Amino acid sequence: MNSQVTTKMVLASDYTITREGLSSLFCQYPEIEIIGQAQRIMAAPPKVRELLPDVVLIEIGVPGRADGLRAATDIAQQSCKTRILVLTNNGDLPYVRSMLAVGVSGYLLKSSESSQLFSAVRTVRNGGRFIDSSLGTDLVWHTIDRGFKRSARPVFSRRESEVFGALIRGYTNAQLADVLRL
Repeated sequence: MNSQVTTKMVLASDYTITREGLSSLFCQYPEIEIIGQAQRIMAAPPKVRELLPDVVLIEIGVPGRADGLRAATDIAQQSCKTRILVLTNNGDLPYVRSMLAVGVSGYLLKSSESSQLFSAVRTVRNGGRFIDSSLGTDLVWHTIDRGFKRSARPVFSRRESEVFGALIRGYTNAQLADVLRL
């Protein structure tokens, strides 16, 4: 008896070679089943409506930025349980934030290793969120910077900022308690 949960996935990319490469990569993971492919990013929403996958992986090239955002928005608004994972070279923070705001569950850069891609699929499949580690700190600081610019008073107290800074630097709870004398 196999207790492993199968993740049904749709791949969406404007590029045949990318879809073929991703399909080959996912063949290494028997718990992921590619149930369909969208040959254009904007073909992803109807394909998701038709096949109802657990995860849709949208590969976005530079020319596909606007299409990627529209497709993600359309899929998220379908109110189905399909989780959206974006794979792109675009680490532009306003774009990343826009994608997250419309309901994307995962955002991964193409410079990532295949093991990270699999981890991202598993994380979003299980209801979590996945942000490329190289973007996480930048997103946090970008959000904090925007908060300080909007408000005459700091968003966080001095102590909260110390705790937050230690967390961003990767301190464990024990290290955090020791450094901050908690």
